[in-house]
Amino acid sequence: MLSNPSSQWQRALDLLFFTVFLWICLKLLRRSGSKRTPPGPVGLPYIGHTWHIPKDRQWLKFNEWIREYGHVVRITVMGRPTVILGSFQAAKDLLDARGTTYSNRPVAIMAGELVGWNRGLGYSPGPYSARFREFRRLFHQFMGPRPSQEETILELQEKSADQLLLRLLNTPEEYMTHVRQITGALILKLAYGYTVSATESSDPLVDIAETAMQGFSRASEPGAFLVDYISWVKYVPAWIPGAGFKKAAKSMREDLERLYDVPFGFVNEEMNAGRAHKSFTSVYLNERGSPTHEEEELIKAAAASLYSGGADTTPSSLASFILAMTLHPEIQSRAQAELDSVLGSNWHRLPNFSDRDSLPYVNAIVLEILRWNPAVPLGYRLPHSLTQDDVYEGYFLPKGTTLWANIWTMLHDPKIFSDPSVFQPERFLNEDRTLRTLAKYEDPIEIGFGFGRRICPGMFLALNSIYIGIVRMLYVFDISRAMDEYGQQIIPEVEYDGFISHPRPFRCSIRPRSKEAEELIRREV
Repeated sequence: MLSNPSSQWQRALDLLFFTVFLWICLKLLRRSGSKRTPPGPVGLPYIGHTWHIPKDRQWLKFNEWIREYGHVVRITVMGRPTVILGSFQAAKDLLDARGTTYSNRPVAIMAGELVGWNRGLGYSPGPYSARFREFRRLFHQFMGPRPSQEETILELQEKSADQLLLRLLNTPEEYMTHVRQITGALILKLAYGYTVSATESSDPLVDIAETAMQGFSRASEPGAFLVDYISWVKYVPAWIPGAGFKKAAKSMREDLERLYDVPFGFVNEEMNAGRAHKSFTSVYLNERGSPTHEEEELIKAAAASLYSGGADTTPSSLASFILAMTLHPEIQSRAQAELDSVLGSNWHRLPNFSDRDSLPYVNAIVLEILRWNPAVPLGYRLPHSLTQDDVYEGYFLPKGTTLWANIWTMLHDPKIFSDPSVFQPERFLNEDRTLRTLAKYEDPIEIGFGFGRRICPGMFLALNSIYIGIVRMLYVFDISRAMDEYGQQIIPEVEYDGFISHPRPFRCSIRPRSKEAEELIRREV
C-alpha cells in the first residue's frame, strides 16, 4: 500500500523541527558548559524563562530568584542572556565602576524602534554617542544639582504644590488624578513655559503628554511584546493574526509625535510673538539661534524625555505618601507636631524649602516613601546592556547581556532594613530624632534613581517636588481611612501595579486640619 503523501510531509517536517530543536539544545549546552555563568532557575531550551516572567510586578518574581540563587542571577529570554542584580554592591561594581561596559541599552524593538522612543534619552545608545552626551549636557545645565536649587525653579515647585492643595481641598476623592495632573503641569511649565489652567479639570497638552506616557509604559513592559525577543516578527504584515502589536505601535507612535510636535510648536509661536517664558526648550532654541532640523529634533526628544522621566514617577511617590498616611495616622500626627513646632499655630504661612533642615521627621518620611515602594522597582525605567564580554565574581557575562538592577530587592533587604515591608520613617533617625548619616547602601536616594551613566538626570528636581508636596499636604490636611456604609473603617491593601509602579486606587479621607488651614490654602493659592 502506498503511503499518504501528506503523512510523509508531516514526518519530514517533524524530523526537521526535531533536528533544529536538538541542534539548539546542543549549542546552548556547549555554550553554557564552556564558561561558568551566574546561577539561576532552570529554563527551557532557547525559550528559557520567557513564560516565567509575569506581565506585571516582575520585580517580585526577580526578588524570589535573588533570594534563592544570590545577588547575581542569570536567566535567558528567547535565547538572550539576562542578568538580574539584587544587591547595591553588585550594581555599584558593574553599573558604576564599569560604566563604560555597562551603559548601553538593549535593542528595544517595540518601544524604541516601532514606537520611536529610541530618539530620546532613555533608549539612546551611550555613553559615547554625541547625541547621548548632548542630552546629558542639556539636562545637567537646566536641572542638575545647582540649577535645581535656583529660586525661580523652587518657586514654581511651591506654586505647583499650592495647586495640588487647592484641588485636594475641592475634590479630595480624585487625589490620584490630581497628583498626576499637577506634576504634569509643572513639567510642561519647565519644559515649554506652558501654563496649565488652574480651574479646568483637563488640559489639551496634559492629555497629549499623558496619552504618550501610557504608551511608553505599555511598550516598555518586560515580556509584553514578543517582537522584543524575536526581532524578525516586526516584518510580519499587520493583517496576519497575532500581529496586533503593529496596530498598537502605530497608535503609540502617533501619540509620541504629538508630544514631540504640539508643545514645541507652542514654544515657537510664543517666541515669535515675543511672549515666551523661560523654559528648557526656549533656552536651547535661543542658544542655537537658527537651529538646524537635526537640532530641532534633538530638543523635541530632550523635552519629551524630561516629561517622560518625571510625569509618572513623582505622582507614584505622592500617591504612596497618601496611602502610607491612610494606614499610619500615628506617623502623620508626629510629623504634624514637628511642623507645628517650627511654623507655630497661627497658620500664617505654608512650609517651604527654607524649613527643610528643621524638619528631620518629615525628611525621614520622604526617605521611607522612596524606600517602601519605589516608583521604578527595576531601576531607572530601562535595563542596561554589556558592550563587551566581562567577568564578575568568577562568572562570565557575555557581550549583549541584558542587566536589570532590581531596586525593589535592594530597598527591601532584611539584612539592611529590618521589617522591610513595614513603613517606618524612624529607621532613618538617630535616637535624638536627628537624621542619620546614611551609608550609600542604605540610602534610598543613592539606590532609587539608578546607577552609573544612566542615573536619572532629574533626580534633584524630583526630590524637591516630592518633598514640597509631602510637607504641604502634611501641614494642612488630615489624611485618614474612609468609612463604609456600616460605619467601619476601610483599610487599604498595599498593592502596586505597572512598570512605573503606582498603588492601586484606594479609598481614603482627605480633609483640612482646621478652618484656618482651609483659609490658608485659599489665601496662598
